[in-house]
Amino acid sequence: MRGRPLVVEWTESPEALQALYERERNGHRRARLQALWLLRSGASIGEAGRAVGVDYRTVQRWVSWYRQGGLDAVLLRTPGYAAPGRPSRLTESQIADLVGRSRNGQFRTVSEAVNWSAQTYGVTYTYTGMYALLGRRGADQTLHQASRNETVEE
Repeated sequence: MRGRPLVVEWTESPEALQALYERERNGHRRARLQALWLLRSGASIGEAGRAVGVDYRTVQRWVSWYRQGGLDAVLLRTPGYAAPGRPSRLTESQIADLVGRSRNGQFRTVSEAVNWSAQTYGVTYTYTGMYALLGRRGADQTLHQASRNETVEE
């Protein structure tokens, strides 16, 4: 064994961490839970990192977060889990207008919504970005997905 032994004041048992790991559906949180479970079960930081496919330093960072705030601190830092993300290119009122028009049937495809936002607001979105925006607002079900051959007019 190289280096110092890992000293952590664990609040969860290995069994509890394993159960959380097995139930977790999000890949980022699942990897962190697996690493913590392995560490709690006696694995080294290097072994845990190799098992979950991350660098030694990454596991060290997760352990540091755990020491500072417990399991919640490790899981809350996962991208997409209470993370603010990048601000939208459109304002809230512009998004509301876009979603309203989508729900009223003004757009048949996501590409039409992309073109409309570019012409109306001067804001360009990729097809995937617009699809994600409309999906977050519950308006994606009103649109047909464009075929792979459809291109967005520029």
